[in-house]
Amino acid sequence: MLSSFRNSGHGPLLCGLVLTRLIGWGTTFYSPSVLVQALDRELGLSAEIVFGGITILLITGAVLAPAIGRVLDREGTRRSMCMGAIICALGFVVLAMAQGPVSYLASWFVIGIGHAMSLANVGNVAVAQLMGERTRRVIGLMMLVTGLASSLFWPLTAALMNAFGWRTTLLVFASMQLIVVLPIYAAVPRFRSHPGAAGAEPPAASIAEAGRVAPAQRRLAFWLTAFAFSASGLVSWGLPLHLITLFREGGLTQSEAVWIATLGGPATIAARAIDATLGERLPVERVALFGLLLGPLCCLMLPFLPMSLAAAGAFVLLLNAALGVISVARATLPLSLFGRRGFAVMLGQLTVPQNIAFAAAPLLFAVMIERLGPDRTLLVSAAIQFLGFGAMLALVRLLSRPPQPVAATAG
Repeated sequence: MLSSFRNSGHGPLLCGLVLTRLIGWGTTFYSPSVLVQALDRELGLSAEIVFGGITILLITGAVLAPAIGRVLDREGTRRSMCMGAIICALGFVVLAMAQGPVSYLASWFVIGIGHAMSLANVGNVAVAQLMGERTRRVIGLMMLVTGLASSLFWPLTAALMNAFGWRTTLLVFASMQLIVVLPIYAAVPRFRSHPGAAGAEPPAASIAEAGRVAPAQRRLAFWLTAFAFSASGLVSWGLPLHLITLFREGGLTQSEAVWIATLGGPATIAARAIDATLGERLPVERVALFGLLLGPLCCLMLPFLPMSLAAAGAFVLLLNAALGVISVARATLPLSLFGRRGFAVMLGQLTVPQNIAFAAAPLLFAVMIERLGPDRTLLVSAAIQFLGFGAMLALVRLLSRPPQPVAATAG
């Protein structure tokens, strides 16, 4: 399974990019779950405002993604990633000096710019430009490890806060961007156009470049993909951030809720490991279809069971397994459907509807848990995910249609 890393000639760099993802996601998306109590105590920030920082980050990414995608297809990823690391570091410094809601949210706007330029889709584009045909497996292997981001950075953030306070913790995060992340990004090779561009390409290569979707179906396939992953992402980017609160309000103690929630990382890794080893035997859209069905079934299960450590643990394991499969599909399905040619632009366009959903998710789930309670929140989560399942099922049926006769008789 690791041969894709070892035999690529880019093994050390790919391992470094895994580390940048762990740091990037662990210090941004997952940190508010730990920071929220300190920010409430010292700055008087409510949970809605604290998690609103993630909303600002994702909206910023949605606005910038199409333009960044055009630059990545033209110039490659190295310069964008390096600039993104520097901007992220600046954003953490501003966040460490926050005095109230305005400065707090403004700092997340700065972090959002850096995040959009270095993480998000940019890492997947870098892998696609480096690895070519092996992109799906390599992305799967990288996400296998980065699924540990929450399990690593929740306790690390808590330990740093207990030892030095939340402001110093954020300055440590800024230092990580400059000392660890920036040199790794600087090692990404300069972008070169695909060598197969000159001369005739064999059919397999043209499929890899242009994708599996016929030109007449690309618009419909795009929107089905965007809707399926946006609906799923509304849950996967919102519900996990509030699992501790959900379990605590369901009757578990704080320590029990934290311990159960941390099982999500290993479950996500296990699911991504299965996908990385066996997933290539199935079309990626069918793997996504399975994940999009398992997720809502889990959310339907928990409200009808008495809250216990066993029920909460089973829920976390199964839900995160589903989300792990879907996250890999979200990164690799666009490449399979639309090809490597213009991959960064396509990801940038898909980012807009997805990030709008992702941005709404943390605040939406904070409000739902407060107003509806745990059980109704899970039922709403199931309904949202079933909508995504329906869109993916329509996409699978679209891809299974035989070629249109018009194309065959045009000559």
